[in-house]
Amino acid sequence: MKFYLKLFVCFFLATSCVSNDFINVECENGNCTAERVNENERLDQEGEGLIFENDELLVDVSDDFPYPDKGQSFLKEGEVPRPKKIFSSTGSEVVEIRRLGEIYWIYSESLPSKTWPLVKDFLADGFNLIEEFPEEGIIQSKIGTTDEELNVRLEHGIKNNSSEIYLYNKDNQTSDITFFNQLASFIQENLPGYQGNSIAAQSLNLNKKARIVYVRKEIGIEFKLSFERTWSAISRAIDRTNYAVADRNRELRYIQLDLEEEDDGFFSFFGSSEADKEVDYELVFTEIGENTLLEFKKLSDTEVTVNELVDKINENLS
Repeated sequence: MKFYLKLFVCFFLATSCVSNDFINVECENGNCTAERVNENERLDQEGEGLIFENDELLVDVSDDFPYPDKGQSFLKEGEVPRPKKIFSSTGSEVVEIRRLGEIYWIYSESLPSKTWPLVKDFLADGFNLIEEFPEEGIIQSKIGTTDEELNVRLEHGIKNNSSEIYLYNKDNQTSDITFFNQLASFIQENLPGYQGNSIAAQSLNLNKKARIVYVRKEIGIEFKLSFERTWSAISRAIDRTNYAVADRNRELRYIQLDLEEEDDGFFSFFGSSEADKEVDYELVFTEIGENTLLEFKKLSDTEVTVNELVDKINENLS
């Protein structure tokens, strides 16, 4: 039976071979092998088309990925095109220039690892890179063909997922405000939807300026900042809440809070003195070396816990 089956296969291949001259068939002792005459040869004629009994079987062909029309390019010769913005947040990421005394910095609501490539993109036009240390957030560059330097120090901000950018010259003095304006405008324009992220600068994301600590079994916040900077940041955060300041004293380094939210109604027009406000918490600032410790002392039976107050202030830090 097997012998007849092999003969049938041999006969089938042989007849196919004869009909199209594409295959040579050799048989010996009932074993047949087929081999192409020319391995690169292909059929040069189409067979009859398929006939469908029902027109509904026909499938419409749709071009879901058409080639875009050729448009005008606004890139300068030799300029590498940047990725298009995939998503626009319509400016939800805050970018601001801030000042404390003679110190300026750019505040950006983006992680340092995301801000780092943006800063490098800015310096790629009109500046010559000298050295960069992404783990430390340092970039040294020269302005054009001059010997003047524009150096960058990138740090994690007080608020989670934020960055602070400091610009200074080779004498370690704050750079001209013009450079702050130019860099802030560049980041504000390119940050929404920006997908870049630097692996080399990832360590900067962990070096936060504020962290939760426990002092005498009570929760507190330790800032890697001077007292002046910490006082300014906490005051700004409190102003963004509806908590009332019952009393504050910069020299004695405390702020007292009335956690009953301020009434914005008609009678609030007449105002109220800080002495009339009930004190629920006292925030005490203590300098420890170059850092500042913020403690929370509960002075009433308010239902607001220390954890809730700390969370509220953390939400409004910037």
